[in-house]
Amino acid sequence: MNTATTANTANTANTATGADPAPALSPAELLSDLGSREDRARGFGKASSLPADSIPLLGGAPSEDLLPLAQIRHAAEDLTADPSALAAALQYSQSPGLAGLRDWIARREGTEPGRIVVTNGAFHGLSLLFDALLDEGDAVIVEDPTYPLIFRDLQHKRPRLVPLRLTESGFDIDALEARLVAGERPKLLYTVPDHHNPTGYVTAPAERARLVELAERFGFVIVSDNAYHSLGFDGPSLPDYPLDSDRVVHVRTFSKVLGPGLRLGWLALPAWLVGPVTRLRANQDQHSSVLVQAIVERVLGAGSAAHPAPGDGPLAPRGFDAIAARARTAYAERFDLVTSILDEQVPGGIEVVHRTGGIFAWVRVRDERIDLAAAQRVARERTWTDAVLGRYFFWEGSGACPADDRGALRVGISHLPPERLREGAARLAAALSDPEARG
Repeated sequence: MNTATTANTANTANTATGADPAPALSPAELLSDLGSREDRARGFGKASSLPADSIPLLGGAPSEDLLPLAQIRHAAEDLTADPSALAAALQYSQSPGLAGLRDWIARREGTEPGRIVVTNGAFHGLSLLFDALLDEGDAVIVEDPTYPLIFRDLQHKRPRLVPLRLTESGFDIDALEARLVAGERPKLLYTVPDHHNPTGYVTAPAERARLVELAERFGFVIVSDNAYHSLGFDGPSLPDYPLDSDRVVHVRTFSKVLGPGLRLGWLALPAWLVGPVTRLRANQDQHSSVLVQAIVERVLGAGSAAHPAPGDGPLAPRGFDAIAARARTAYAERFDLVTSILDEQVPGGIEVVHRTGGIFAWVRVRDERIDLAAAQRVARERTWTDAVLGRYFFWEGSGACPADDRGALRVGISHLPPERLREGAARLAAALSDPEARG
């Protein structure tokens, strides 16, 4: 007899004898341990409410003028014009994803389709990995600084975080190896190897090779969250961590190129992880939207779903690489536009260490008298803009934000057209120049 049946029997007996029944469960008592936990993810600091004509430089999403609207429209029209294909896209499907889409991804990754699992974006892929690999108290290596929303996902597993300091010149791999030799046994290492969020750093080939050697030697998994791989300003990025190692996972997304509203990404897994991840996926939401997968197949020209869209014109590139090339050219120009305005108009100028690609600029103000928190208040209240303070990208357990990064800001450069970015950058520069921004 389960607890609920026992309680109901007791209540019935109490009612029959005239005794007071046990009190009903309160909403707080109905919540599980996970549901009732305090959200300890710091995110990007306290949100602000800006007026309608504000221009926040927070970013994180593609610019509307660079989304492949024509290609998606043509792909949707092609799908809906084929009754059998449309009917199939409205049915249940296999958990790993559509065969044509997985074939395209596998060719791109240089691996077998059987090692690909299509996900609802990169964050979903990370959640599946953490469920498959982590128990409470397991050690996880994280770059410091890093993408702070990863802590929102990790907190549900209650791991023990091991920060890996990231400087201008790279990781302190010697310090990591010393900890491993001394007995540290992490389950995984989380990294953003190309056009790092927030710093823009690109992990050098020698560092990648050495981290793989350590992963294989000490038995942890490298989780390469490579959302910006296709957005290198100077062309295609370096090869990712090699999938011929059974200690490497690639986490990818279509969000930064095709649009985050699609909620579509993928995992490239070692063979031993495919079964556990697929089983967990099947037990959660079964599979990603078949309709969205079928449309994206057509946009990519994947397998039998390849249908060129007529009359797109020169400004509507076909295929993922052409769409990404157009975007990264535009983002390079917007990066230079924003950083040049800040350098010219902020007292003492700014420093940009890594101009590599992606959708953010990690900038440091040279004038140490500028208090970024005070400048942010001025920006929000008077010049009606915003940017993310650099301190939020450092793990809170690793100590105070290093002195050389106290003057850092992450500025979004991808989400607005050039004229809006120009005005937003000028507004941010005005806030940084305001006397009230002086410490």
